[in-house]
Amino acid sequence: MIAGPNELLRDCFLCRELNSSELDALVGIVTLKSVEKGQTLFWEGDTATGFYILLQGNIRIYKTSPEGKEFTIHQIRPGQMFAEAAIFSSGGYPANATALAESIVAFFPKDKFIKLVTDSPNISIKMIVGLAAFVREFNQMVEDLSLKEVPARLAGFLFDEHGRVADHRIFLDTTKAELANKLGTTSETLSRNLRKMKELQVIAVDGNCITILDFPHLEAIAAGEKI
Repeated sequence: MIAGPNELLRDCFLCRELNSSELDALVGIVTLKSVEKGQTLFWEGDTATGFYILLQGNIRIYKTSPEGKEFTIHQIRPGQMFAEAAIFSSGGYPANATALAESIVAFFPKDKFIKLVTDSPNISIKMIVGLAAFVREFNQMVEDLSLKEVPARLAGFLFDEHGRVADHRIFLDTTKAELANKLGTTSETLSRNLRKMKELQVIAVDGNCITILDFPHLEAIAAGEKI
């Protein structure tokens, strides 16, 4: 059963600063949608009628070349918004969006959303504050990709996932190729670093489950220690 929209939206970047009545007003225009794994939310060129926030699951944003080759632009994680260009454009969606796992999304119709923030400027200001926090997090990710080596990026990712799920076991809901793309590396380099961490008994790997065995060592690798 899908949890109530207030509970699902409360911790999203866009909504974190809203009080209960403001959140209620936002929920009044939102439609929750369940998306099956492999289901496409929209195709490039479809009329952009609104934007989304991912509440549960994993959504892949990608483009397809004329030769049929797919290029991942971004993997959306819970709490993040996507297709927000629809708010400012009268054209179509600029890319495709497909669920990598069973997901729940909140859909914000463009016209109703614009009316809400126009009529309630306090809501729009608080949303800007929430989005500023997301921009800071995104900038940190860009800095990590620019300045850190692959082992540090991988260790940092595992640490972040541990904090998100509050468990020493991390179940990947994405393929190694998709994770490698997220970390700015190749599948071969990712596999090599996972193998090294496994040999050092920092982690254990069983299919899509990674168990953290040595948190201090993992933290040291995330900080830049060589492996």
